[in-house]
Amino acid sequence: MLPTVTEVLRLPALRAAAPEVLTGDPDTAVVRWVHSSEVYEMGGLLAGGELLLTTGLGLHGRTAQQVTDYVEQLADAGCAGLALEVGRSFAVVPHELVQTARRRGMVLVTLREVVPFVRMVEDFHDLLLRRKLSWRRPAEPIWQELLGLVLSGQGLAAVLNASARLADCPVELVDVDGRVVERSRTPGLAGSAARTVTEVRGAHGPVGRLVLHGRSTAQRTGVAERAAVAVALELGRHPDLGSRPSLAQAVITDLVAGVLVSQGDLQARLSAAGWVAPAGSSVLVAAVEVDRRTPASEAVPAVREAAEAVLGRCLVGAAGSTVIVLARGWPRSAQPRQREAAEQLRTRLCAGPLGAAVRTIGAADPVSDLADVPEAVARAREVITLSRRIGSRQPVVTAQDVAVHRLLAGGLDGAQLASFVTGQLGPLVDHDAAHGTDLLRTLDAHLATGLSKTRTAESLGIRRQTLYARLERIEHLLGTPVEDPAQRTCLGLALAAWRMRTGLDPQAVPGRSRG
Repeated sequence: MLPTVTEVLRLPALRAAAPEVLTGDPDTAVVRWVHSSEVYEMGGLLAGGELLLTTGLGLHGRTAQQVTDYVEQLADAGCAGLALEVGRSFAVVPHELVQTARRRGMVLVTLREVVPFVRMVEDFHDLLLRRKLSWRRPAEPIWQELLGLVLSGQGLAAVLNASARLADCPVELVDVDGRVVERSRTPGLAGSAARTVTEVRGAHGPVGRLVLHGRSTAQRTGVAERAAVAVALELGRHPDLGSRPSLAQAVITDLVAGVLVSQGDLQARLSAAGWVAPAGSSVLVAAVEVDRRTPASEAVPAVREAAEAVLGRCLVGAAGSTVIVLARGWPRSAQPRQREAAEQLRTRLCAGPLGAAVRTIGAADPVSDLADVPEAVARAREVITLSRRIGSRQPVVTAQDVAVHRLLAGGLDGAQLASFVTGQLGPLVDHDAAHGTDLLRTLDAHLATGLSKTRTAESLGIRRQTLYARLERIEHLLGTPVEDPAQRTCLGLALAAWRMRTGLDPQAVPGRSRG
């Protein structure tokens, strides 16, 4: 099990830096890796689950909005926490950094003493190694020998040679696609039909299989189990020796990175991975977000099984904290079918081994041209990001659901957006803060019901007379009738922008005054 931020902060190098947690829950935030960087655009380079160490050099001289955007990008990438060393670039932690990290629920830590970041990374690697070894008995001869080879740095070939000697049969390591990565020097691989196969698992899921070419016996099974762990440790020390991703995963990785832009190239890669979109049909792209405690790569098999039960043959791969699904879809005009399929997928996933680890499913608009698939992949992930930013509680979100929020996010900078919200909703926000009323929530519900007073009163659980009084007060504060078409449009946009700025859903705020 991966450690939490609290456990990482107890490591000697981190403890020596005098850490102080300012925001977030360090007891539940899980750390996959510790990384240091001063790059401002670091959010786009993370895979999720990192504790990022920085002196703030990349933030020095940035505007308040740029500091806010920096944290937003880290949170969107699934960063477990940000540790800022104060005293170099910043004497105190910028207010925008604290405010945005708190709003996004991200752990923010200050480091008040200077300790080389490399020592912190080394301490974290040692922690992972100790955890990996903790379930093994040190006195066990087979494990002791294999572990000794790893710790002395003798390499993968030495581990396989020793495994072959202990198992009295040839041994080879193959990647997830069945390609040989390394084999022992023991001859006779071709002549052995019986095999003992054990999965090799890395930090992010399966990385290959260890194949013992000999009849399965208790001795060989024991060697295979221990050798698989020793090989995983060796691959963790030297990632370049590790397995290459599956063909499906490689396609997803390249789509997310935006390097597959040619329709011909994409079609060839999809065919090689065993997935071809039926002629004349659309491609549906969905992103399944999983809890940070569950590596997305480990969720791929369960997502693939559920997706293919609902959508037929799919191409599935991990990207950050999401699992991307490419499937046969429907025309954009068939929005209800798209939503229904996404809801069926989530129902199956929640009833399966992933259970509560499934958070949100985001679906892009179906595309009819393979050249548009990369953009659809980006859109499906963006749908989840935007739903988090507006405080949405919906388990299934489509591109149509957040279309206005996407338009606002791309068309206005932070200052313009704030000015627009204040101009439209400022009097209601101020009145609610001063008097404990629910005018903003009432306006949001009234617009959502199409200005139906009966349905608005029912959704808020109040009498119609109370609603009439609230609407009268709203119109008095705004200085214009809510029913005015132009005003209704502006108010709807302002509420969407308010959600983006605050990360709150007005309907999720508990009722206060009934006036």
